[in-house]
Amino acid sequence: MDLDGFSLDRPAIAEHFVFEFRGFDREKVALRIEQNDLAVTTGDKFVAAALNPEEWH
Repeated sequence: MDLDGFSLDRPAIAEHFVFEFRGFDREKVALRIEQNDLAVTTGDKFVAAALNPEEWH
């Protein structure tokens, strides 16, 4: 069982979250969410975070 009480042999559940802001400092946001297990990317109008494949294999 996993922490949610589901069997470990079930397929993984993908989760996606989108947060929209009118204005923000993307560098500050990137620094706040940066972790070893996340790959953080910034662009002109976005900050994206995904599971780091080197940590989640």
